[in-house]
Amino acid sequence: MSNQKIVIALDGSECSKHAANVGIKLAKQLSASVTIVCVMDMSNAISSTAVNGFIDNEMMKAFQDEAQMIVKEIADTNKDVDIKTQVIEGIPQNTINGVALNEKADMIIMGTHGRTGLKHMIMGSVAEYVIRHAEVPVLVVPELKK
Repeated sequence: MSNQKIVIALDGSECSKHAANVGIKLAKQLSASVTIVCVMDMSNAISSTAVNGFIDNEMMKAFQDEAQMIVKEIADTNKDVDIKTQVIEGIPQNTINGVALNEKADMIIMGTHGRTGLKHMIMGSVAEYVIRHAEVPVLVVPELKK
């Protein structure tokens, strides 16, 4: 197959950065293009940082800036790969699968765990949902053991 496309889901956690590195390495081997997507789950942000369930523009911009920085860091350190980045506000599991469909991706790559302390409860359930509902293969990369 030529012109393979890989979607890499990134949330800034060490596990997702490791998954991104695995994905970039695979993309190089396959000469595939990559879309790195960072989904801003504002429902989690609202419950943890906002007052009365409200996020002001300044806080929203801070979340967007952080997400842009996360995807830019991977893209900037891998100039030899065709990478496009997307920062999207949404529900991670639905958004990741949606991006894969829109991009006509051949594969999704993501980490097993995300940024929260409740590892399985949050990112584990996102990875599980993506696996169950994706229309393409999903490579789930475990945490890098120290």
